[in-house]
Amino acid sequence: MTIKERQRIAKHIFDKCIEILMKKGKAYAGNEDCLANFKRNAERLGLTKYQVWSVYANKHIDSVNNAIKYSPEKPIEKSESMEGRIIDVINYYIILWAMLKEDGLIKE
Repeated sequence: MTIKERQRIAKHIFDKCIEILMKKGKAYAGNEDCLANFKRNAERLGLTKYQVWSVYANKHIDSVNNAIKYSPEKPIEKSESMEGRIIDVINYYIILWAMLKEDGLIKE
């Protein structure tokens, strides 16, 4: 794979990440606070928003790892595309960044 091909792939993935963040974000959090669902569930369960994030993010990471475990040469995910799972994992780290930024723990 060439560097140029990898760059094309990265642009495609990041464009999809933004698209999915907008679609799923509104469905889960609403239109105001993009982290509202993490905060609501944290309060409901007596956890922090970071702990809720960890549970959600690890669910997606587990599905990628299981696809690799059961088919190491050609990992696929039967319930959702591998592309979708990878995009979800990337987006969860963007969400973590947003949480850290909101709490003043990260500078842009």
